[in-house]
Amino acid sequence: MNHPLFLVCCRAVAALLLLLVLMSPVLVQWPASWHWDYLHWKLLPAAGFYLLLFSLFSKIRWGLVLLLPFVLLVPQEVFYLHTYQKSTDAHALAIVAETDLAEAAGYLTGIGVVLALAVLVLGLLWFYAVRTAWLLKWQWGQGWRPFLWLVFIGLGASLAWHEWQYQQLNKAAERKNPQETVFASRPLPYSHEKFHATYPLNLLLALNEFRVQREATAQVASQVEQFRFGVRQEPEISGRQIYLLVIGETLRPDRLQLNGYPRSTTPRLAGTANLVSYPDMISPWAWTRMSVPVMLSRKAGTDQRYFPTEASVVSAFKEAGFSTYWLSTQSPLGVHDSSIALHASEADQVQYLNPVGYRQEGFYDEILLPAVERVLAQNESKQLIVLHTLGSHFSYADRYPKHFDLFTPSGKGERISMHDRSARQKLNNAYDNTVAYTDFVLFNLINQLKQTNASAALLFASDHGENIFDGQCGKSGHGHNTEFDYRVAALLWFSDALKMQQPQKTQLAQSRREQPLSTTQLFDTLLDLANLSYPEQQLQQSWVSAQWQPAPRILQHGLDFDKASRDPVCKELSEPH
Repeated sequence: MNHPLFLVCCRAVAALLLLLVLMSPVLVQWPASWHWDYLHWKLLPAAGFYLLLFSLFSKIRWGLVLLLPFVLLVPQEVFYLHTYQKSTDAHALAIVAETDLAEAAGYLTGIGVVLALAVLVLGLLWFYAVRTAWLLKWQWGQGWRPFLWLVFIGLGASLAWHEWQYQQLNKAAERKNPQETVFASRPLPYSHEKFHATYPLNLLLALNEFRVQREATAQVASQVEQFRFGVRQEPEISGRQIYLLVIGETLRPDRLQLNGYPRSTTPRLAGTANLVSYPDMISPWAWTRMSVPVMLSRKAGTDQRYFPTEASVVSAFKEAGFSTYWLSTQSPLGVHDSSIALHASEADQVQYLNPVGYRQEGFYDEILLPAVERVLAQNESKQLIVLHTLGSHFSYADRYPKHFDLFTPSGKGERISMHDRSARQKLNNAYDNTVAYTDFVLFNLINQLKQTNASAALLFASDHGENIFDGQCGKSGHGHNTEFDYRVAALLWFSDALKMQQPQKTQLAQSRREQPLSTTQLFDTLLDLANLSYPEQQLQQSWVSAQWQPAPRILQHGLDFDKASRDPVCKELSEPH
């Protein structure tokens, strides 16, 4: 055998394999029909980035050394693309930042060994390439590196020019409220727009976006970090105490079987004792980023500020000696999530469990069940657990597993626009399936609480409602200022132990099932239910208090929900005639 020729072949094959490995996250996105954008914004930029790394040193081996992290991350990137049809972004990095070993083990179940083997093989391939470059003393020919630098400088200048033009065309809208920050409305960079799906540039862009968002939220968090309510539990409740606040998503009260809906959407909860449904609950906002902080804190429904000025129910319970937890299947970062993440960060332990948030199918809400089980297993005497669910967030058919595809046709597995009125039947069926799935999740959470024999309560409320081409109305989604935008599903369950210790409060909770309520009252109601008091407490806001009083339900723009006029087709709200 001609050993030199054999070695040459091995080196050529190794170099080709390494190149294919590095380009594989881009190659797996090969379009069904060729177009120049793929070449222009994916293939050439990826190859150019690697070439730039190589040109930094005259000796090739040092460029190969710099490639190591990108080589080792290829299997994860390909897996992420295959599983979630998206590239790694700031959301994914935030998930990693909040992930503990138990979550990682669950996330990698079934594929962890495959990924580990892939990383090992690629590591060996990279080592062989570095060793070869070292032994053979590979280096750039004279004049090539300066030429490449001139090319890259020209490309960088062109990119900078396009970035400037892009920012001028997409300037952040001026805000009337001085509390609104540029972070909340700024356009993403031009480079992010073009290279967010180009490996490994997407990793660098994601790291930068993660840094920017974390810095923005950290600045605001520092302003409320020292805030104190002065909460005390008076009188003390004996034995173990667990309070579970579940933030729902896009769930309307009229689609619950519990509230008279003809379909069997809540069969499990319908037979659950000590459960109260509140069909006349509203949210003052139809946007998650504004409605959830109102649920969690004393923030007024008409407060237009994006970021909070004081702490939430999480910190209030912490002051009273509770261990606090935030478990979420929504996003930890982003324009729609960062104001909520600030309150989440108040908890002792924070876990984001869905790698893709609401943008793809991802993980279903039932992934919260084992996470809650782990929290309960810690057997602490006082626990507050907040769950932020995906619930009925569009795309509805992505929010439940196939065996919950009960009402058909639902369009599950299809791409259906929420604005396509011809898909009205499928959208409504899929939406009802999300309700049935939420019934399953809540029922199991209640059973977990029952097994603790603790003084326990579960309070559920959705952040806002939804329009689904109701009647002859052509509106879908939320933010249309209709009655359907603001009506939200709300439930309260309490254990037998809590019922014995708080008989008056649990009786009042049941007696007020038909009263006009608002999510602005959740803060004081939950604290009152746990016997938590503070100097500025407003018991007239707590519907489990004898001092509760019906109050005008004022929406985000100052309109009284109950007095507003409604148009006959879409129930759009306006000033009373």
